[in-house]
Amino acid sequence: MLGGALFAQDIHFKTRTLQTAVHSPEAVEPAIRTARHRIVQFDHAPGVEDLDRLLRDGFQVVGALPDNAVVLGASAEDLPLRNGRTWTGLLQASDKVSSELPDAAELSDVVVEFHSDVSREQQDAVAAAEGMVLQRPAVLRPDHAIANGTMEDFEALATHDAVAYIFPADPALMDANTDLIPCLGMLTSSGPVGQYANIVHGWDLGPDNMAHLGYFFGSITPKVPASTVQSEIVRAFNEWAKITNLVFQPAASASSPRSVVVKFVSGAHGDAWPFDGPGGVLAHTFYPVPVNTEPAAGDMHLDADENWHAGGDLDIYSVALHEAGHAIGLGHSDKVGDVMYPYYRNGRALSSNDIGAARTLYGALASASPVSAPIAPGPLRLTLDAAPQTTQSSSVALTGSVSGGTAPWSIQWQTDRGYSGRATLAGNAWSASGITLTTGPNNMTVTALDAAQQAASQTISTVYSLPVASPSAGSSPPISITISSPASAVTTVSGTTLTISGKAAGGAGLTRVTWQTAAGATGTALGTNSWVAQNVPLFVGTNTIIVRAWDERNAYAWAAMVAVRH
Repeated sequence: MLGGALFAQDIHFKTRTLQTAVHSPEAVEPAIRTARHRIVQFDHAPGVEDLDRLLRDGFQVVGALPDNAVVLGASAEDLPLRNGRTWTGLLQASDKVSSELPDAAELSDVVVEFHSDVSREQQDAVAAAEGMVLQRPAVLRPDHAIANGTMEDFEALATHDAVAYIFPADPALMDANTDLIPCLGMLTSSGPVGQYANIVHGWDLGPDNMAHLGYFFGSITPKVPASTVQSEIVRAFNEWAKITNLVFQPAASASSPRSVVVKFVSGAHGDAWPFDGPGGVLAHTFYPVPVNTEPAAGDMHLDADENWHAGGDLDIYSVALHEAGHAIGLGHSDKVGDVMYPYYRNGRALSSNDIGAARTLYGALASASPVSAPIAPGPLRLTLDAAPQTTQSSSVALTGSVSGGTAPWSIQWQTDRGYSGRATLAGNAWSASGITLTTGPNNMTVTALDAAQQAASQTISTVYSLPVASPSAGSSPPISITISSPASAVTTVSGTTLTISGKAAGGAGLTRVTWQTAAGATGTALGTNSWVAQNVPLFVGTNTIIVRAWDERNAYAWAAMVAVRH
């Protein structure tokens, strides 16, 4: 597998490949008006420490650009080349204009993408400077606007520093009743991959010239039967496997290498991009290795708060088909009608462009020798033995049996409290021990999968109640922290900063309360039991803020909120 340093000399735009080893910054910087956004390239895939150093130097990351480069937000400061930073320069105007724009005298319904730190007022001012008026139908992402004009108008617009990319708009974006829904893009540890970026690396191939990937299901939405959810997502994986050298198989665990973990989660869920509740972001997926490290590489997260369906509105298969494209290494397409266009649409099939992009990474699927029609397998059956209805134990074991279908089988379990794992098989009998319970009712779903992609599920419930015990000497109550202002978990603001306050308690003596944004800004709040975090910086768009209360033993508890800045 290639490491980051082995291909660190190239930066891949959709319009060109820039070999920074043979260019000085001055040789490639174009005449961009009021240029303040810039590219910085590293000699390795940038990680958290690199982003922290950029923040300390006064820079914010607004996009990821393969290979090993990021795009920094507007700043008048000089960027020091140190700590693995090997090159800095600017996007050229030609990097910002899609080749998919039609060759016509007048262009209509064109998407203008701005850098994520550009406010709506700044967007309008840039367009007005070129005599253009921006339109913003409700479905658009905050960094997108619709414009009409000539190719010369858009080429002039691309010379403005605030503009990131210009590409064709699906006409349905202007329909008030459109079924299109935006995708924010494929994620890296540095942030979302820019629309201007060209993806040239996927998972590496094995000795048989195939990329073998596993999949593992974590928590599943209760709004659709678990077996249906899993079969729809596996169907999406297999659509990509039909057209290129990919093989998807069940993985042994969530930590298995080269595995795509699929889970439905709510709000803050352990990465830097918490979900925003119903009607917002539907899903996100992480770039494969080497840009992202295991075990996050390729993982797909879907918002559990959405009203998911199979075959209807918010169709699981349609979203999974798009996100599976990200999981194998595909970025967003500029071409209207592609599955990988940056707005989901129910019922889309892989286009010739989608297929070509996948084959660029993995090659055309070799023709298989004719085989006789397989015998249809019998139905897969799963039994689940009785479990205690109530318990004072913090974990429980489940057992049962599996039969039918096409061997080999795999048995997975998940709870509605976010825990998941894999059962052990001994012949037809299966067992799963150490299933973690949380206080109150715990609904546990066990799912059997076979080699023919059949699924069968059973659900059982156990109520966990804490045992009553006298407090022991020297024991400490658990740490708790709450955000009281703003009162809502998702708030809309117009200012550039936000003040947050709340309460904290418990632990072995609280020592401090800290805050951190998904963009990497950090700070310490005033106070502990009653705390205030002042002047938390906000970008235009969605900002996730996590606050943590720490005690003398360096244990902590956390709470999160989302601020949407217009």
